[in-house]
Amino acid sequence: MDDNYLLATCRDCGNKGLLKKVATFDQHFTEYEEGSPVCSAEYNWVLLECPVCKSVSLYRRYHNDYMIDYAGNEYYEEAIVYPVEKSFPHVPKDIVNSYSKAVKTSKVDLNVSLIAIRAVLEKICKERGTNRKNLEAMLKQMVERHILPETLDKCGFIIRKLGNSGAHGDDTSILTRRDVEELIDFIETIMYYIYELPVKIDSLNRKYELQKTKSEET
Repeated sequence: MDDNYLLATCRDCGNKGLLKKVATFDQHFTEYEEGSPVCSAEYNWVLLECPVCKSVSLYRRYHNDYMIDYAGNEYYEEAIVYPVEKSFPHVPKDIVNSYSKAVKTSKVDLNVSLIAIRAVLEKICKERGTNRKNLEAMLKQMVERHILPETLDKCGFIIRKLGNSGAHGDDTSILTRRDVEELIDFIETIMYYIYELPVKIDSLNRKYELQKTKSEET
């Protein structure tokens, strides 16, 4: 394999293949006790460029003296550490998969990404039990049931309208990648608000045994 390339997956567009090495940097550290070295470690950093979307990723390879397997062989920890992979552990898998597709296509085809973002929003509405026939009515029902606040309903409106434009083949040429990234940010906020935030609130309540009094509830 060519030393100028590394086999990896671009987190921006999902391309799995040979990413070009555009810069490298090595770090070496040694720990001492009473003036004597007891452990050494090394980091190998590589800046990678994706040939498909031209995005840049940061790859890290790490090893220290204690990283020896049962057979006595050294091993390394290897990972793409940038861009940071966002995690939504409490969002249903089907929705997360659709969200991932929307993110990946945003670097390749803005129209396809618009349609995918809209599809994520529709899946969220259906998963939350809405029974209306179209997305506009679904969003209204989400607000009526206090699943979404009005502010996030406005985010949903923007996603719905632009998603419709992409699906119907309307002229979206004035739309920029930054615009689509903001729509992805909107959908991430909706996912966090509906699925992640309640879990975090409940966790803190249980940790500190916090309960509302009857007067606070009213």
